[in-house]
Amino acid sequence: MKKIFLSMLMLVAASAAFAQTPEEKAALKAAQKEAKAQLTQGIKLRDEVTALYQANQAEEAKGEKKNQGVIDKNVVLIKEKSLQANELLMKALASGHVAPKQLFDANKALDDVSTQLLNPELNLAAQKQTFDTLTFAKSVDGVCEGCYGQLEYANPKDEMQKVPLAQAKVKMPKLMTYYAYLCIFYTETKNLDGAIAAYNKYANFAKKYPKVANEEAVVNPQYPVSQFAFNLYYTAYTMKRYDICEKFYDQALQFPDEGSHNFVMSSRPQIYLQQGDTANWVKALEAMIDADPTSQNAEVATQNLLAYFAKKGSQQMSDFADRMLAKDANNKMANYGKGHSLFAQEKYNEALPFFKKAVEADPEFVDGYNMCGMALYRQAAENYYKEIDGKKFKTTAELNKAEEKLVKSLYREAASYFEACREKAADKPDLWAGPLQTIYKNLGQKDKAAELDVYTK
Repeated sequence: MKKIFLSMLMLVAASAAFAQTPEEKAALKAAQKEAKAQLTQGIKLRDEVTALYQANQAEEAKGEKKNQGVIDKNVVLIKEKSLQANELLMKALASGHVAPKQLFDANKALDDVSTQLLNPELNLAAQKQTFDTLTFAKSVDGVCEGCYGQLEYANPKDEMQKVPLAQAKVKMPKLMTYYAYLCIFYTETKNLDGAIAAYNKYANFAKKYPKVANEEAVVNPQYPVSQFAFNLYYTAYTMKRYDICEKFYDQALQFPDEGSHNFVMSSRPQIYLQQGDTANWVKALEAMIDADPTSQNAEVATQNLLAYFAKKGSQQMSDFADRMLAKDANNKMANYGKGHSLFAQEKYNEALPFFKKAVEADPEFVDGYNMCGMALYRQAAENYYKEIDGKKFKTTAELNKAEEKLVKSLYREAASYFEACREKAADKPDLWAGPLQTIYKNLGQKDKAAELDVYTK
């Protein structure tokens, strides 16, 4: 008894769920009637389009005797009627009120009229002539929906459906590429909304049409999805549509082209900078470093951050350099930055190993050679004033020994770095001429010092 009672309760609940008010019934009936009218008119227009197309084929077959005026008039009518039919059939199918037994025929009609719209536009595009992008977009949607609807609602026992079904199976996977074309067209004309819509249809093609998800043309599309994401990102960046850049950032990074990847990575901090968002600017630069610590992007990012933190004080600069060195002890710019923070605190002896490591990481690093020389130069001068100037030595030999150990040996080492700097940056004498001349004077090498007069006067 208890089970019977529960079953009755469930039956009552189900009946209540499906109960409709008179208004709801009337609305449903009206919707069904509208869908039926749309379907009937759409199929009627399809038949008219087919007749016009066949008439044009017959006229073309006449060769030189063909009536071009009739053909041209029919072409205009084909497009007009196909657009009308496309809209009516799309609405009818989207309503959900088309009778199940009519679904295959409705989708076949949609495929037919949309193909009549698509082919002329494809021909124009192939010949690099101006074409109607909006018509192209509507036709691609119509062909896709029509073909897939035939795959979904075909009756395997219906002999009349076999030929169109076979055609739909062949055509359907290839249609994905047309969304790629649309994305390209819209991106080139900076129609970002259209491009994004086409991108989403291209990227989600397999998900939306699972019956063809395993087809080769869908599994391995002609263009990487990430390529279109990059194109959208780049176009949005040039238009300062940073909201769109943010939306496609992750996908754009997946595009396996080094130049494109570098652009996406390096442009993101610039976006934050232009927006005045310093916190995210710092995070974006650090992300660039983390992504590839040895890349040019990472070096530029480190330079920017070192300059930023330097303005906040040597301690913040030092802390940042330490964070970078913890990730990569050989990071050129992090070593350079750490050395700079110590140099700013007049800790020349402590700064020198970091500058040397920066040069070891990049033997062409001119600024690294310059700062190695400066650290030694300053240390020599500091030692002279602290340990030698004003002090009394028992003998000249003792003074010479102290000068050699505390000053001259440092000057000679500093000179080697400044000479390396001179060799690599001969056009930048401000980096090496002044201190190098002073060093040679202090070492008693007057001829070498005189050679530098041309740069220092």
